[in-house]
Amino acid sequence: MKKLLVATSILFATTALVAPAMAADSTADLTRQMQALQEQLRQMQEKLKANEKATKDAITEETKAREASEKIMREYAIETGANVVFSEGQRKLAVGSNPKIVQSGTNRFTLSSADNAWTIAPTGRIHFDFGGYINQKPEGVTGPGTVAGGRLTGGVNARRARVGVSGRAMTDFTYSLILDAGGATDGAAVINTASIGYTGIRNTIIEAGYMANQFVLEEASSSNDIVFVERSSPSTLASSFTGGDPRFAVGFRTWEANYFIAAYFTGSTPNTAHAQTRRSLGAYQRATYNIVNEPLQTIHVGVSAAQIFDIPNTGVGTANSITLSERLENRVDPTNLLNTGALGTLANPLTGANVYGFETAATFGSFFYQGEIFRMEFNRRGKTKAQFDTGYAQVSYTFGGRRGYSANCGCYGGVNPVAPFSPLKGDMGAFEIAARVSIADLTDQYYPTLIGAVGAAGPNFNAVNGGKQTNYTLGLNWYWNSNMLWKFNYIHTDFERLNPRTATLINPIPLGLKIDALVGRFQVMF
Repeated sequence: MKKLLVATSILFATTALVAPAMAADSTADLTRQMQALQEQLRQMQEKLKANEKATKDAITEETKAREASEKIMREYAIETGANVVFSEGQRKLAVGSNPKIVQSGTNRFTLSSADNAWTIAPTGRIHFDFGGYINQKPEGVTGPGTVAGGRLTGGVNARRARVGVSGRAMTDFTYSLILDAGGATDGAAVINTASIGYTGIRNTIIEAGYMANQFVLEEASSSNDIVFVERSSPSTLASSFTGGDPRFAVGFRTWEANYFIAAYFTGSTPNTAHAQTRRSLGAYQRATYNIVNEPLQTIHVGVSAAQIFDIPNTGVGTANSITLSERLENRVDPTNLLNTGALGTLANPLTGANVYGFETAATFGSFFYQGEIFRMEFNRRGKTKAQFDTGYAQVSYTFGGRRGYSANCGCYGGVNPVAPFSPLKGDMGAFEIAARVSIADLTDQYYPTLIGAVGAAGPNFNAVNGGKQTNYTLGLNWYWNSNMLWKFNYIHTDFERLNPRTATLINPIPLGLKIDALVGRFQVMF
């Protein structure tokens, strides 16, 4: 018992001595813990402040983005006729049912359904020509196609007076209906275009109907965009019996940025008699490639071929035949100088024809070059093949604009002035100066120094004496804007054709003309 009391006393005494030291250590630990907690609290408060700022910034950015999106949505809705609706907590664009009117960059207007699946657009062009012949040598009977003592006559002519509609149907189909009251001799309206097409394949159109065909480079370019008042005689002749504008055709064309391919079957032209006649059936193919294809520089080459399988006639008991003829490179006076006469007869009908073409073109900034050559061949039963070679080359330079390549026709477009004509602003539009040489020779196997008429038994049995026409043209074009322009051409024409020598006419009188013409055009298109 005494030992227990002694031990207890010792324990109490020890506790009394150690307790103050232990209390001091606990206070120090508690202080350190409190300071650590305060530091953690301060850091958390700073993070909360940073997060609050980030949240505010995020909310601000989200608000700006939403407002911008809603603005774009409202503007699009106004433009397209759609409606902005609130659905599932978000504003959404609902396609409206109202049609819309769209204006193109060249000031052409289109009426469109709200979903753009259906469109219709008015289209038209007026090419009003005026001019005269300042020189014609010789005059009178030696001028083929002119009356005795007469001259080619100047005046005015509505070369083209077209109006119609074109558009899209069910998104992937196109249509066009255009009438033309103009022409070499303006008058009653006739069908210029009546066609439908399918465009559901990328960069491809499959089409059928009366249309402008794209057999040669110059014909592929719209009449709104050609450099001179008229296309060259060689390209007109080459496309006159199986291509040309307009003619029934069915086929396709496809393209990419640097190539173009087209293949069509062709038929007759509008207003061709249908009753008991044999109408034309042919085909053409064209392929082009741009060796260089930059925005300000192109080098273009291409080949083309055309065939005619069924030669037309004018009724029962008439010959299967084609006549090649062509006027001067203007239509103020529509007199034909070049004329082969009928290439087929009942005894020697035409059995087929072929045309081969080679085209080149180039642009270097505002400089433009284009040229083509053609070989035309006509197969005649009982006679040798008739062959004719033609070609042209032209250059131009534009101030205030330039010509560019159009992939969907494998051709070159017109000039759109950088600064449209506006006297109040001091802008004069664009000017283009140009020159062209063309040669069309429709003479084959002809020996004028030998006695014998063309087609008669003798040395000229296989001959064709259609004449040779060489044209030299200088041009000045003034582009007011994308819809209006003036063209002025000076054209010098040398025409040559010889009469055959006969027993009574030892020195045949040459049928030839030298003609100088001044021709202008005011052009409006929409």
